Amino acid sequence: MVSKAAKALVVISCLALSGCNPAGGGGVDSNLECAALISSADVLVRNGKAEKDPVLAKRGLGSSMAYMNAYAIPKRIKEAEAFEQVKSLRATLLESHPPIEIMSRAKRCADRQT
Repeated sequence: MVSKAAKALVVISCLALSGCNPAGGGGVDSNLECAALISSADVLVRNGKAEKDPVLAKRGLGSSMAYMNAYAIPKRIKEAEAFEQVKSLRATLLESHPPIEIMSRAKRCADRQT
């Protein structure tokens, strides 16, 4: 059972994150993109294609989950489907963007969440 306070925190986080991410970009990655970028950065570090970033190491998982929830909850997307969308976009990002770009954008996402 999730407390009312926890639900309120999720809703506030979703609204705050959504407010940072205008549809269509404008130089700011969307919630789904941020979740996938942070996940991509983790894959790059684990595979030795990028160096570990202290910000992402500390806040990566929590930030990625917050962004995924900010994307999925307003759209009423179930968690399993949201994970699949993140994994699909992660695969696309890893194939189409250089590691340095992914790491930079992932760090910006994590920094923006604080």
